[in-house]
Amino acid sequence: MPSLTGTPADLITYMREKIRTHDYEPMGRISEIAIAPSRHWNPDPGDPLVMKWGRLMRFRNQWLPLAQTFDRTVLLAPAPMMDKSGRIGLPDLPDPTWRPDPWTEEETAGTAVRPIEKDMARMVPQTLEARADRGPSGGLAKPEGTNFLVFRPVINIVYQPERDRQLVAQMWKIEAGYDPATDTEMTLLVDPSTGETLFYGGRYDIVANEG
Repeated sequence: MPSLTGTPADLITYMREKIRTHDYEPMGRISEIAIAPSRHWNPDPGDPLVMKWGRLMRFRNQWLPLAQTFDRTVLLAPAPMMDKSGRIGLPDLPDPTWRPDPWTEEETAGTAVRPIEKDMARMVPQTLEARADRGPSGGLAKPEGTNFLVFRPVINIVYQPERDRQLVAQMWKIEAGYDPATDTEMTLLVDPSTGETLFYGGRYDIVANEG
Protein backbone atom coordinates (compact mmCIF):
# COMPACT_ATOMS: atom_id res chain seq x y z
CA MET A 1 0.00 0.00 0.00
CA PRO A 2 1.14 3.61 -0.37
CA SER A 3 3.00 5.04 2.61
CA LEU A 4 0.88 7.08 5.02
CA THR A 5 3.65 9.65 4.81
CA GLY A 6 2.64 10.14 1.19
CA THR A 7 -0.11 12.48 0.10
CA PRO A 8 -3.72 11.96 1.18
CA ALA A 9 -4.60 11.87 -2.53
CA ASP A 10 -2.40 8.77 -2.95
CA LEU A 11 -4.20 6.98 -0.13
CA ILE A 12 -7.63 7.97 -1.39
CA THR A 13 -6.74 6.60 -4.82
CA TYR A 14 -5.47 3.39 -3.22
CA MET A 15 -8.65 2.87 -1.17
CA ARG A 16 -10.93 3.64 -4.10
CA GLU A 17 -9.11 1.08 -6.23
CA LYS A 18 -9.42 -1.59 -3.53
CA ILE A 19 -13.16 -0.94 -3.30
CA ARG A 20 -13.63 -0.77 -7.08
CA THR A 21 -11.92 -4.12 -7.65
CA HIS A 22 -13.43 -5.78 -4.53
CA ASP A 23 -9.88 -6.44 -3.36
CA TYR A 24 -10.66 -6.58 0.35
CA GLU A 25 -11.69 -8.79 3.25
CA PRO A 26 -15.35 -8.28 4.31
CA MET A 27 -15.70 -7.72 8.06
CA GLY A 28 -19.41 -7.08 8.63
CA ARG A 29 -21.59 -4.02 9.02
CA ILE A 30 -21.14 -0.91 11.13
CA SER A 31 -23.58 -0.03 13.90
CA GLU A 32 -21.82 2.98 15.45
CA ILE A 33 -18.79 5.20 14.89
CA ALA A 34 -17.52 7.20 17.88
CA ILE A 35 -15.54 10.36 17.24
CA ALA A 36 -13.89 12.17 20.13
CA PRO A 37 -14.34 15.90 20.78
CA SER A 38 -11.49 17.99 19.42
CA ARG A 39 -10.39 21.58 18.95
CA HIS A 40 -11.57 21.29 15.34
CA TRP A 41 -15.21 20.75 16.36
CA ASN A 42 -17.83 23.08 17.81
CA PRO A 43 -20.84 21.30 19.36
CA ASP A 44 -24.27 22.72 18.55
CA PRO A 45 -26.10 23.31 21.87
CA GLY A 46 -29.40 23.19 20.00
CA ASP A 47 -28.88 19.63 18.79
CA PRO A 48 -30.29 17.18 21.39
CA LEU A 49 -28.42 14.23 19.87
CA VAL A 50 -25.07 16.02 20.07
CA MET A 51 -25.82 17.19 23.61
CA LYS A 52 -26.60 13.58 24.63
CA TRP A 53 -23.99 11.56 22.73
CA GLY A 54 -21.51 14.06 21.29
CA ARG A 55 -20.16 13.15 17.87
CA LEU A 56 -21.40 9.55 17.98
CA MET A 57 -22.79 8.32 14.64
CA ARG A 58 -25.54 5.73 15.08
CA PHE A 59 -26.63 3.83 11.98
CA ARG A 60 -29.69 2.19 13.52
CA ASN A 61 -31.27 0.12 10.70
CA GLN A 62 -29.14 1.82 8.01
CA TRP A 63 -26.09 -0.42 8.27
CA LEU A 64 -22.79 0.60 6.65
CA PRO A 65 -20.65 -2.25 5.26
CA LEU A 66 -17.16 -2.65 6.73
CA ALA A 67 -14.08 -4.29 5.22
CA GLN A 68 -10.31 -4.15 5.45
CA THR A 69 -7.38 -4.65 3.10
CA PHE A 70 -5.94 -8.16 3.09
CA ASP A 71 -2.82 -6.94 4.91
CA ARG A 72 -5.21 -5.67 7.64
CA THR A 73 -3.80 -2.15 7.72
CA VAL A 74 -6.64 -0.09 6.23
CA LEU A 75 -10.37 -0.09 6.98
CA LEU A 76 -12.76 0.31 4.05
CA ALA A 77 -16.44 1.15 3.61
CA PRO A 78 -17.33 -0.62 0.35
CA ALA A 79 -20.70 1.13 -0.03
CA PRO A 80 -21.78 4.77 0.28
CA MET A 81 -23.41 6.15 3.42
CA MET A 82 -27.03 6.18 2.23
CA ASP A 83 -30.34 4.49 2.94
CA LYS A 84 -32.33 2.21 0.63
CA SER A 85 -34.16 5.18 -0.89
CA GLY A 86 -30.86 6.81 -1.88
CA ARG A 87 -30.89 9.46 0.86
CA ILE A 88 -27.30 10.29 1.76
CA GLY A 89 -26.16 10.68 5.36
CA LEU A 90 -27.13 9.29 8.74
CA PRO A 91 -30.60 8.11 9.76
CA ASP A 92 -32.87 10.23 11.95
CA LEU A 93 -33.01 9.17 15.61
CA PRO A 94 -35.60 9.52 18.38
CA ASP A 95 -35.18 12.73 20.38
CA PRO A 96 -33.52 11.72 23.69
CA THR A 97 -35.17 14.68 25.43
CA TRP A 98 -38.70 13.70 24.34
CA ARG A 99 -41.33 12.83 26.93
CA PRO A 100 -44.89 11.60 26.18
CA ASP A 101 -47.80 13.99 26.61
CA PRO A 102 -49.66 13.66 29.93
CA TRP A 103 -52.83 11.60 29.86
CA THR A 104 -56.06 13.59 29.86
CA GLU A 105 -58.88 12.72 32.25
CA GLU A 106 -60.93 11.39 29.34
CA GLU A 107 -58.07 9.16 28.12
CA THR A 108 -57.53 7.84 31.64
CA ALA A 109 -61.23 7.12 32.08
CA GLY A 110 -61.44 5.44 28.70
CA THR A 111 -64.03 7.87 27.36
CA ALA A 112 -61.59 9.16 24.76
CA VAL A 113 -59.10 7.32 22.59
CA ARG A 114 -55.53 8.41 23.22
CA PRO A 115 -53.85 9.29 19.89
CA ILE A 116 -50.89 7.03 19.27
CA GLU A 117 -48.83 10.07 18.25
CA LYS A 118 -48.74 11.18 21.89
CA ASP A 119 -46.64 8.13 22.77
CA MET A 120 -44.33 8.17 19.76
CA ALA A 121 -40.99 9.91 20.17
CA ARG A 122 -40.35 12.65 17.65
CA MET A 123 -37.45 12.01 15.29
CA VAL A 124 -34.43 14.31 15.09
CA PRO A 125 -32.10 14.63 12.07
CA GLN A 126 -28.66 13.16 12.76
CA THR A 127 -26.67 15.42 10.46
CA LEU A 128 -23.13 14.97 9.24
CA GLU A 129 -22.50 18.71 9.44
CA ALA A 130 -23.19 18.84 13.20
CA ARG A 131 -20.45 16.26 13.77
CA ALA A 132 -17.87 17.45 11.23
CA ASP A 133 -14.62 19.32 11.83
CA ARG A 134 -14.53 23.08 11.33
CA GLY A 135 -11.81 25.17 9.74
CA PRO A 136 -10.15 28.29 11.20
CA SER A 137 -12.91 30.50 9.79
CA GLY A 138 -15.66 28.37 11.34
CA GLY A 139 -16.77 26.78 8.09
CA LEU A 140 -16.75 23.07 7.38
CA ALA A 141 -13.21 21.73 7.00
CA LYS A 142 -12.55 19.92 3.71
CA PRO A 143 -9.25 18.55 2.39
CA GLU A 144 -8.00 20.67 -0.49
CA GLY A 145 -9.46 19.65 -3.83
CA THR A 146 -12.14 17.37 -2.33
CA ASN A 147 -15.73 17.54 -1.12
CA PHE A 148 -15.09 15.36 1.94
CA LEU A 149 -16.30 16.33 5.39
CA VAL A 150 -13.72 15.49 8.06
CA PHE A 151 -14.36 13.68 11.37
CA ARG A 152 -11.39 13.18 13.68
CA PRO A 153 -10.27 11.44 15.70
CA VAL A 154 -12.24 8.21 15.32
CA ILE A 155 -11.87 6.34 18.62
CA ASN A 156 -14.00 3.23 18.13
CA ILE A 157 -16.32 1.44 15.74
CA VAL A 158 -19.01 -1.01 16.84
CA TYR A 159 -19.92 -3.53 14.16
CA GLN A 160 -21.68 -6.83 13.57
CA PRO A 161 -19.07 -9.32 12.30
CA GLU A 162 -19.41 -11.50 9.24
CA ARG A 163 -18.06 -15.07 9.24
CA ASP A 164 -18.30 -17.32 6.17
CA ARG A 165 -20.75 -14.84 4.62
CA GLN A 166 -23.05 -15.08 7.65
CA LEU A 167 -23.58 -12.32 10.20
CA VAL A 168 -22.68 -13.23 13.79
CA ALA A 169 -25.17 -12.33 16.53
CA GLN A 170 -22.68 -10.56 18.83
CA MET A 171 -21.47 -7.02 18.23
CA TRP A 172 -17.71 -6.39 18.18
CA LYS A 173 -15.66 -3.26 18.72
CA ILE A 174 -12.69 -1.81 16.87
CA GLU A 175 -10.56 0.62 18.84
CA ALA A 176 -8.77 3.23 16.75
CA GLY A 177 -5.89 5.42 17.82
CA TYR A 178 -2.89 7.52 16.98
CA ASP A 179 -0.14 5.85 14.98
CA PRO A 180 3.26 7.24 16.01
CA ALA A 181 4.96 5.55 13.08
CA THR A 182 3.03 7.70 10.60
CA ASP A 183 2.05 10.58 12.90
CA THR A 184 -1.63 10.14 11.98
CA GLU A 185 -4.88 9.55 13.84
CA MET A 186 -7.81 7.72 12.30
CA THR A 187 -9.98 10.16 10.37
CA LEU A 188 -13.36 9.51 8.80
CA LEU A 189 -14.03 11.20 5.44
CA VAL A 190 -17.56 11.42 4.03
CA ASP A 191 -18.64 13.10 0.81
CA PRO A 192 -22.09 14.60 1.56
CA SER A 193 -22.97 14.64 -2.14
CA THR A 194 -22.26 11.00 -2.96
CA GLY A 195 -22.05 9.26 0.43
CA GLU A 196 -18.54 7.98 -0.34
CA THR A 197 -16.95 7.02 2.99
CA LEU A 198 -13.24 6.49 3.70
CA PHE A 199 -11.10 5.81 6.78
CA TYR A 200 -7.75 7.58 6.66
CA GLY A 201 -4.66 7.12 8.84
CA GLY A 202 -4.18 5.97 12.41
CA ARG A 203 -4.14 2.39 13.64
CA TYR A 204 -6.84 -0.02 14.77
CA ASP A 205 -7.32 -3.18 16.80
CA ILE A 206 -10.28 -5.51 17.25
CA VAL A 207 -10.39 -5.65 21.02
CA ALA A 208 -13.76 -6.56 22.50
CA ASN A 209 -16.93 -8.53 22.14
CA GLU A 210 -19.86 -6.19 22.78
CA GLY A 211 -22.39 -9.01 23.24
